[in-house]
Formats: sequence, C-alpha cells, structure tokens
Amino acid sequence: MKQTRRAVLKGMTAAALAAALPQTRAATGSNTVNISKLDKLLAESIIIDDLCEFRPNVNTGEDEFRIASNSSITIAAPTIGSVVAAESYQSSLTRLAQLNAGINRHSDRVLLINKFTDIEKAKQESRIGILPAFQNSTAIGTDLSRLDLFYGLGVRQIQLTHNLRNWVGDGCTERTQAGLTHFGVDLVRKMNELGIIVDVGHSGYQTTLDAIEISSKPIVFSHTNCMALCKHPRNKTDEQIKALAAKGGVMGISNFNWFVSDNPKSTLDDLLDHFDYVINLVGPDHVGIGSDFELTGYPGIDGDKMWIDHLRIYSEQERRTLKVRWPPFIKAVDNEWRYKTIARGLLSRGHSEEVVVKILGLNFQRVFREILVA
Repeated sequence: MKQTRRAVLKGMTAAALAAALPQTRAATGSNTVNISKLDKLLAESIIIDDLCEFRPNVNTGEDEFRIASNSSITIAAPTIGSVVAAESYQSSLTRLAQLNAGINRHSDRVLLINKFTDIEKAKQESRIGILPAFQNSTAIGTDLSRLDLFYGLGVRQIQLTHNLRNWVGDGCTERTQAGLTHFGVDLVRKMNELGIIVDVGHSGYQTTLDAIEISSKPIVFSHTNCMALCKHPRNKTDEQIKALAAKGGVMGISNFNWFVSDNPKSTLDDLLDHFDYVINLVGPDHVGIGSDFELTGYPGIDGDKMWIDHLRIYSEQERRTLKVRWPPFIKAVDNEWRYKTIARGLLSRGHSEEVVVKILGLNFQRVFREILVA
C-alpha cells in the first residue's frame, strides 16, 4: 500500500487510539494500548533503525526475510567492516562487496539507500532499505580520497571514532578528550560535501561537540543513551544533546543493556526512560531508535561467538571502562518485535501517535532529507 508521510500523519491522532474498544490489549504500567491500532500504526510508519545489524547476503534465506517482515522495519543501517584499525580498510571492501552481491541477489526484497527518495521507495515497494554504515572512520586512514571510493560503493553514514583515538579524534573510552584533529575537521567537511551522514555515537565528549559545531548539516548520535540516567562513557551529556538538537540532529536510543542502566539486567521501563528524558530535554523531534542489535535479537545468533568477538574487539581497558557484562541485551526488545514493543510503551506513557511516528523514523528521515541529496 502506497503511503506518503503526510497521509500517515493526517490519518493518525491520539484520539483515534482510544476511539474503539479493543479486542486485545497490552498493558505497560497503568495504561493500555489498542493492539490492532498499534499494528496499523507500524504498518503505515516509516521505521528507521540507525544501527541495526541486518546485512542480506546471497545466502540469506526465507526465515531471515520473514523475521525482517515481522519487524515492520523500513530502513536498517548495518555496520560494514571491522572497527579494529588494522582490519578496517580491507574488511570494509570485502563486506561491501558481499552486501552489494546480496542486495543484487534479493533485489525484490531489499534496496540500497543511495539517496533520500529511496527511503519512501523502499516503503512503497515493501522492500527493506539498507543504509551501509561504518562504526569507525579508520578505513579512511589519512586519505580523504577514500571517502569518494566508499561513497561510490554505497556507504552513507560514518561514525567518526569508535571507542579509541584515531586520526580524526578521541573516542569515548580515551583517558583524554582532545576533540577533532585538523584531519577530522577536513573529514567532516568532505562528508558534508559528498552527502555522508556524520555520526558520533561512540565519539568522546569534545569530539562530539566539535563535530556538531564544524558540520554544516545536522549530525546523528546513531546509538547511544543519556548520561543523566546512566553514567557511562558511551552516553551523552545534556550539553551534547542540546547542542545536537540546536543543529537539527537526532539521537538514536540504544537498546544495549550496559548503556541503559547500572542494573545487571536493564528493563523495558529503563529503556523507555531514555526516550522520555530526551523528549523532556529538547522535544520530540530529536530522538529516534538505534538499537545496536541484530534484527533477530540474540536468540537468532550464536551468543557465545558474539561474546568472544566482543572480547576480541575490546581491549581489557575498554572492557573495564565500558562495564562490559552479560547479557548485553534487554529481554523485552531482544527480538524482531522491538519496534512494536517500544511504540506500545511510549503510547502507554501518554505520548501521542504523532510523537511515536517521529521516533520510529520520521525524525531520522528529516535529517536524511538534508544529507542524502544525490
């Protein structure tokens, strides 16, 4: 069914949510939400997860596509290449080749997002849009011409740093927080020029603020949470969130247990608190979803292998600083139904359908409109 953003918003009001007596209801706290209307809301919404590990390859089968369809996702932004500096360039080329082969093989089901209009095209044609993203800029090295190479191969979002320092700036776990280097300034400006989304989800305090200031376009915190609710080096302060909002950017809320609370196992309510906090701090136009998970959740993958991979990627110092612990997931959203669960929770907390639709994808879509212009 072809839906424009205007039609979606026009057809949805908070009053409509309570209009009919539901046959089936789900409760969060003291409020209830009509499930059938919730399904309709998700079906009509553009849902963007700005860090979602769905990477179709030539061997992707019916089960994976069924799960993706169940989720209602429109755009997934998967990580391409290793965040380990020594591996990042070659692994990025290899995985981009694999991704493009998979997209070509399953072109009836997935669509590479090259430009803004591809987002609505994916929705209208019931295909999953893939927005390839780097979680570290180390694949660029110190050669800005590599940006042209990777742009030509489909990369549309680059996180300036991972946890550690690179040629661009300091990551969130560095002992010092020096901010963007001269090369980092040049990189941000060229990303603006090409039409690549600037992401500072893992970047350090001053690098984050510098990127917001230097960028001529809105930037994103693709997947992070609020420092005020969970004092963790990966999370963002009120100052950073306000600066992001002032430039029109969007913060994707991560579903990662470590960043949501200091409890051994964070809950759905802990997660929803972060959405509420950003809305109360800067309004509903600057928050979205960056789950930082496989679309299937951890049950769909080899958990032991992923845990070993995390231990390989993170140094001992990083693991201590990041408070690494098992499980990394929040049970309530560790599955393909996470967008429905989050939407239901936000509605149950009194947020209007219009606000929920923004969080599900329209806020990121607005930012992408300014950047993905080619």
